[in-house]
Amino acid sequence: MQTVTVLLSLVGALLCQAAPSEITRDTSRASVVTDSIKTFLSRQIVVTGTRNELRAKDSPVRVEIIGSQRLQNSGLVTMGDALREQNGLALSGTIRSGIQMNGLGPDHTLILIDGQPVIGRVAGVLDLSRLSVGNIERIEIVKGPMSSMYGSDALAGVINIITKRPPNGLTGTLMLQQISRGLNEVRTELGWGSDSLELSGFANIKDQRAFTLTRNGVSIPVAGFLDGTLQTKLQWKPSRQWTVRSWIRAFGSQTSGAFVESVLGQIAANSGSVDQWDGSATCNIEYRSGRARLNLTTYGSLYNERYNFDTVQGSGSTVDDMRRRILRTFGQYDLTVGLRNRLTLGGEIIYDDIAGTRYRDSTGADPFYRTHVGFAQWEGLPTDYISYVLSARIDDNSAFGTAVSPRFSLLLKPGEHFRATAGIGTGFKAPDFRQLFVTFSNRLSGAGYDLIGARRLGIDLRPERSLTYDLGVRYEDGQRRLSLVSSVLYSAEVRAFRNDLSNLIEFYFVKRLDGRDVYSYRNIARAYTQGIESNLQLAFAHDVIGTFTMSAGYQFLDAKDVEVLEAIDRGQAGTIDKLLTRNDYGGLWGRSRNSGTLRLQYDEAEGAYSFNVRFQFLGRFGVESLDKNGVVISEPPRKVLDRDDEYVAGYTVVNLAGSTTTSILGINATIGAGILNALDVCDPTLIPGLVGRQFYVQLSTRF
Repeated sequence: MQTVTVLLSLVGALLCQAAPSEITRDTSRASVVTDSIKTFLSRQIVVTGTRNELRAKDSPVRVEIIGSQRLQNSGLVTMGDALREQNGLALSGTIRSGIQMNGLGPDHTLILIDGQPVIGRVAGVLDLSRLSVGNIERIEIVKGPMSSMYGSDALAGVINIITKRPPNGLTGTLMLQQISRGLNEVRTELGWGSDSLELSGFANIKDQRAFTLTRNGVSIPVAGFLDGTLQTKLQWKPSRQWTVRSWIRAFGSQTSGAFVESVLGQIAANSGSVDQWDGSATCNIEYRSGRARLNLTTYGSLYNERYNFDTVQGSGSTVDDMRRRILRTFGQYDLTVGLRNRLTLGGEIIYDDIAGTRYRDSTGADPFYRTHVGFAQWEGLPTDYISYVLSARIDDNSAFGTAVSPRFSLLLKPGEHFRATAGIGTGFKAPDFRQLFVTFSNRLSGAGYDLIGARRLGIDLRPERSLTYDLGVRYEDGQRRLSLVSSVLYSAEVRAFRNDLSNLIEFYFVKRLDGRDVYSYRNIARAYTQGIESNLQLAFAHDVIGTFTMSAGYQFLDAKDVEVLEAIDRGQAGTIDKLLTRNDYGGLWGRSRNSGTLRLQYDEAEGAYSFNVRFQFLGRFGVESLDKNGVVISEPPRKVLDRDDEYVAGYTVVNLAGSTTTSILGINATIGAGILNALDVCDPTLIPGLVGRQFYVQLSTRF
């Protein structure tokens, strides 16, 4: 079964793409539509769950897919916009917006482009506004620890952005988009393909003018920016056995003007500029012989960031810069054993360093990581009804030592439509450079604090660890003919998960020095996140009326600090006026117990136009900066979510989009328009990524 997004992304395209042979077999258009969707779903291939190509419906590792058609007909601009609409994901962060998955923060989710990591995190968050939704074939999402295949940063899961490959011949697209109080974008794609050679390129420019948000009598400036992305991709097959692949990606951005940051409960006014630029390149050689395949890959990436403040910081300068570099050499060998099994062996060497105003180790040198990796995986298919994946990885890191990460995933297929999955695995996240070595003194107006890395204070941070259980049941590809002119397709899923977490690295108050608060990091927390996630998809096709699709998802999340619960049970957690009970304790900060998505789409019978409306509901969540009771348990010192006025109220984001295809001066073009955040939800300091109601228009053409 595919996820919430797949049916929605396919229906509009499939209305126009049924093969003539299919139409001649059955004169009912409704039958063509539902049969085409079912056929497409059965052929969907994913790579993220096992690092090998596998039909999504037969993968023991659960993989969700966001298709390119959905991205195109929803008026989405950045990766944050796209992921926000996926059930079980939420935007999180204060300085920048990242993704919260399975109740874990943005620094626990690994973001990949074509299987290679995106670097450039600030405060543990990768800025998703850097990533355009252009040139994307699909987005694959694996929820749950994937350290057994991907190592550190995959403790919560993996999001893999797969870019497009060109079909045979010359193809291209051009898209223009304008959004009120938001991004204006020009995007183009060009590709040429043949049986032996594929070349493609992508370029875009995004521009946002500075503006001011006024909420509840308070005016908050939002800085303007200009950025651009350029990517080229090549695939060459000199023979049946050999394939050579390469891609190069470059990104640059400049933000300037006045803006506001919410950090550590302080609202800091800022003015100046922020420059970001990064470049990455990959070269891959693949050799196939019989049942064996060998992949060799080299990947390098460089990320630079420079703040030029109007205010002199604690370093004595207005300039604060950072440079991050990574080099990976990777090898993977796959061997098909018999007709039903596959063995994967591999290893990699990773060099990773950081430099800049905030980063020096105890000797004054730039901090440096060296990691040696070995991994193995066995994919088994003992019967037609059972398949499984057993994988393990060992990481030997120069900074924190060795981590071993096993995982087991099982798929049961008791019938044509039923699938049951189960998984157990461990994940880890290494202490990052910021947590170990940062030295930063904030002197912005409205703020004043020092942030010191743990190593500088003699604290030996250990990797964070998790043990995760995952169970799921799904019914997929259900199809029923209602009449000669109408039919329906349906799927449903229920999934339960639990993460037991230890050695979580937490941000904590050290002391007050010279009138400023001093903060650092420590291993201390034991916590768990657990929940239930459900999804339902329906598609109704009628020869005359058209096609209606509905997709709904809901997640219940329970996230608690185990040490707080133990202190409550001992009677050692309380405020000045009372002891806390378990009913008082609201769980980890920044997590909503209830969230959900709903998407309704209509496609006209001839494919001339379509319309959709999307709802994303996020229940109330606690924010530590709103804390009223201070430290509630003393060992370790902890502020606890225990009052109604420490919550941000729940909200619903409603987006509407419509599009039509027509001919303009003899050129086929698609015109789109819509409203983002129609209910005008906005709180810049507490709800990241929302700037109120926005209107947009789009014009695109293919050639």
